Amino acid sequence: MPPRSPNRKSRLQSSTTNQMGQRSDSGGIDIPLNWLKSGIGVLLLPCCIIATQSFLSAFGETSAKTLLIRSAEIWFFFIGVLLWLIYFIGLPRPLYLYVLGHELTHAIFVLLCGGKISEFKVKSGGGHIVTNKNNVMISLSPYFIPFYSVIVIGIFGIIGFFVDGLFDYHPNVLLWGRIGFSWSWVLYMSIGITWCFHLTFTSWMITKSQPDLKQNGTFFSLVLIYFINLIILSGILIIVSNEVSLTGFVQSLINNGIDLFQWASGFFKK
Repeated sequence: MPPRSPNRKSRLQSSTTNQMGQRSDSGGIDIPLNWLKSGIGVLLLPCCIIATQSFLSAFGETSAKTLLIRSAEIWFFFIGVLLWLIYFIGLPRPLYLYVLGHELTHAIFVLLCGGKISEFKVKSGGGHIVTNKNNVMISLSPYFIPFYSVIVIGIFGIIGFFVDGLFDYHPNVLLWGRIGFSWSWVLYMSIGITWCFHLTFTSWMITKSQPDLKQNGTFFSLVLIYFINLIILSGILIIVSNEVSLTGFVQSLINNGIDLFQWASGFFKK
């Protein structure tokens, strides 16, 4: 049995003034920030619907040959996904690794946004950083950035820059010359493991009343997390599929957007 979720208090504390409940001295109308974010979340819902339709359409256009027989790399990606699912379901979950990646992602985005970090703590039961800057991207970035997948791709990218032919197929090098080998298989399997690590832990932790979500409004946070993860997943599909192109996917987004607008117009005219 996997352990219970930790009482994870991810205190992304900022020394900036809390914008909730501030009153304007200009005499204008004050709108609570979370109300505004909820409104943006509602506006993002049609974008989620359009993106979901386009992804499902693109997935439907992708043949079984492309997904399963196109290359050994895709097989190893799915092997990595399967291995991680077996580990996640049946063995103790590496909570410290998740919390470490989560807080490091917060920290990296703080630095990218020009902030400073005064405290950084990580434990299996939870972690937090204290910073002088906070925004939506900083607080929600761990939920749509697969930290360890980025690390894996970066490591292989650096090695590949210095080693020519790193991802070439080398026949008859394993089991006394019986089978071949390519480091690209290791890369794709590692991406499968780490990407599924990201998805499973993100899905699991979202149900545990995360402070990061409440900080920006749970509704807005969930909509934004879903939308960005879907865009990333669509990008992966474009890369691996022979039938789906970037221009074709963008055109699908436009067409589905027009269809949704026309449907909504007809609905409200009734």
